[in-house]
Amino acid sequence: FGSKLTLVENGRQFTYELVMPEDADPEKGFISVASPIGRALVGKEEGDEVKVVTPAGNRTFEIVGLQTIHDEE
Repeated sequence: FGSKLTLVENGRQFTYELVMPEDADPEKGFISVASPIGRALVGKEEGDEVKVVTPAGNRTFEIVGLQTIHDEE
């Protein structure tokens, strides 16, 4: 929880923060760890390619940045 991931999908870059389900707000960049994308990102590292099956279809992300709560200290 609290990790910030910078992702690239089809040349578009964006940042998500992994949060608890009750704090999720995808429009503000807060993704639940219980969501399909959140579950797929947990435990991944910078440089990993992540394929996710979502209700809207298959998506592929490359993790280009990762900041954990430990990095912020």
